[in-house]
Formats: sequence, C-alpha cells, structure tokens
Amino acid sequence: MPVFSKGNFTLNLGIASISTEISEEDRQCAWELYCELTSRVALMGKEDARGELVFTGELYDQSLDSLYAFFREARGLMRRYPVGRIKSESTQNHLGFFIAALLEVVIRPFLEQWQASYRHWWSRECERLPQASPFERQQGYPQLQKMLEDWRVVRRFCRSAARELTEQFKLPDVTALEPPELKQQWLAETSALVEKQDV
Repeated sequence: MPVFSKGNFTLNLGIASISTEISEEDRQCAWELYCELTSRVALMGKEDARGELVFTGELYDQSLDSLYAFFREARGLMRRYPVGRIKSESTQNHLGFFIAALLEVVIRPFLEQWQASYRHWWSRECERLPQASPFERQQGYPQLQKMLEDWRVVRRFCRSAARELTEQFKLPDVTALEPPELKQQWLAETSALVEKQDV
C-alpha cells in the first residue's frame, strides 16, 4: 500500500483491493494513470546501483514542468472516468479518490513549496551566469538539498503507487522491461556527460 510520510505526517493512500472482477473501464483508468506515473522521471526518478534515488542528468526546471503537466493530466483522468461510471463496490474505492489524494496530499504541496521559489531563483541565475552549463548553475540553488529531499519523498510514493496499480489492476509492469545493467550504464554515461559540461 502506498504510504506518504513527511516529517511527523504519515498517510496511507491505499488503492482499494479489488476482490470482484475488474471492469475494462477501471483498468483503462488505472493504465492511463500508470503510464503518466512511469513515463515521467519527475515522478519516478532514477535509481543508482544501491537503489538510491538520484537526480543525475536532470534539469530541475524541466522536471518541475513535467510535474505540473502530470497534475493537469491526472485531473483530466478524473474527469474522463467519473465516479458514476466506474464499477466499484464502494465509491470511496474509486480510483478517482486515490488520484485526488495523490494530487492534494503529495503533488500540490510539493509544487506550492518549491516551484515558485526555484523558478524565481533560476531566472535570476540564468541572467547572472549566462555562460554556465545548466547542470552547474542549478547546483547553486540555496535550498537545493531540502528540495531534493522532499522530491525523493514524492518519488518514493509514486513508485509505490505504480507498483500497487500493477498488482491491483493486473497491469503489465513496464518498469521491469529495462535490464538493471542497462539502467546503470545509462546512468554512468549521463553522469560523465554532465561532468564534462560542468568543466
């Protein structure tokens, strides 16, 4: 079950266990949410060889754009699959409730806390250091470690939610398609490219 924990706050945002036969509309809604989650580095992140979430090769302003785009897409999913059309034993087991909680408890607070602050700083830094590589420039954000710490919390939750969707709605796990060795090779090559740009 996906559990969101930040500081002293912990909330179980479980996706209801489906005991009856799943309708195709339920599965389609779950699949669309799953695709949005797993196709965005901003939500899933990348793991190093130790399983730690890393931000290697990531431009934070673009990832913030992707996070906000996910917010819009998830709201669209809630509209396309209204509660009255989904076949569920209880309305509160409806996937739309999970999506709403994901947006309100996990995504919105993160965006409200960090998006404006980072973007304001970023625009000033782009003017101040126009020749610096974006990877080098973004390392100067004064609250970088705190922002990345909060972002890891969001990403851990989204990874857990994606796993839960595959289990509850019998979806194929696309995250298992890429061999771990290939992921690590890409990560190492990306790190080398970023380091070269920062020199």
